[in-house]
Amino acid sequence: MGIEKLKGSLLAEAQEDAHKIVASAQGQAKSITEEERGKCSAIRKEAEAEVERLVVEQRNERLAWARLESRRILAEAREDAMKGVIDDFFDGLKAGRKSPAYKKLVAGAASEALKELGSGCTIHVVRGEKSLISANKGSKVAEDLEGLGGVMVESADGKVRMDYTLETLFEGRRDDIRKQVYEKLFGS
Repeated sequence: MGIEKLKGSLLAEAQEDAHKIVASAQGQAKSITEEERGKCSAIRKEAEAEVERLVVEQRNERLAWARLESRRILAEAREDAMKGVIDDFFDGLKAGRKSPAYKKLVAGAASEALKELGSGCTIHVVRGEKSLISANKGSKVAEDLEGLGGVMVESADGKVRMDYTLETLFEGRRDDIRKQVYEKLFGS
């Protein structure tokens, strides 16, 4: 019986040691599992934060592009409106050639140029506007001017020209006119 008792006692100790080892291993496994779950959770949170950052970044980029595109479209629309008004302005210049102000402009420009250039000049006007120029001794009037109207005076030797055509007068004030039209259409 002594061996049986010893055998039973050793088996009991071995089983107790085995239970302790298994319990310890299970405890370690549980702590490793919890640690890994924590790491996974942290990695997941970092990934979610990165995805959120990328989404915000992409949204901001798309919004910036959309704002830029809308500004471009608006600028094109404004430029088209300006072009339309200026085209209408030139059409109005054609119609304005019958007004007393136009007749005064042509006569005054011719007179001013003749004072500057002296006698013997050639005054160029649009066909049908010869009557707008008062008789000037020593000067001739030619109805050969192309364009919207106005007057061009050429010196006797042909070296100097004074250009008072409507196109030239407009070009000299184009920026001011565009600014005024812009302010009327779109405000300051």
